[in-house]
Amino acid sequence: MRRPESFGGLAGLALLLDQIARAEQQPVDTVWIPDTNARLSPSTMLREFFADPDIHVAASQYGEDAYRRGWLCLDRVLTPAEHAVLVDVAVTWSRTDRTVHDVVAEFGPASVTFGDPDPRRPKTLSYAGSDRNAPVVAFHLGPARAGTSPNSGRPPAVGAPLLGVRVCDDFLGRWELTPHGEAFLDAEPE
Repeated sequence: MRRPESFGGLAGLALLLDQIARAEQQPVDTVWIPDTNARLSPSTMLREFFADPDIHVAASQYGEDAYRRGWLCLDRVLTPAEHAVLVDVAVTWSRTDRTVHDVVAEFGPASVTFGDPDPRRPKTLSYAGSDRNAPVVAFHLGPARAGTSPNSGRPPAVGAPLLGVRVCDDFLGRWELTPHGEAFLDAEPE
């Protein structure tokens, strides 16, 4: 679930979740895969634009759905107070360019990391509390770029840049692209 690229990609992830659903004997007409044509969402649309996002953004969508069904155990469960603060401030906080280091410094270790744990690699950090019906906050990060810090001549602390955050995965929900994420979407393909 967390690193599907190591286990057959998205196809392997879908097969795994199909098997879990069969084991629970879900009704035949139950649609649980969050990546259907019937469910257009910011994450589904943005996957087409972010660098190599198909795996970690999609895995976070599948993971969120799996968590709601009790199929995914979290590495860290936020307290109700931590979760409430995060839900309240995540979108506003993300209106400034940030990195993976900023996210972890501000909100602590993620409840689950989807993608490569290397701080320079693209990934999605998701945060959740014990209430499976409450919003899961997902921070989508792109690949780090090498460079130097302005005015210092020293390399910056290299970390994956924050491209966007979502608190609810619908167009009327709360989600935001960072300035870096907007620039990334506007950039010409290389």
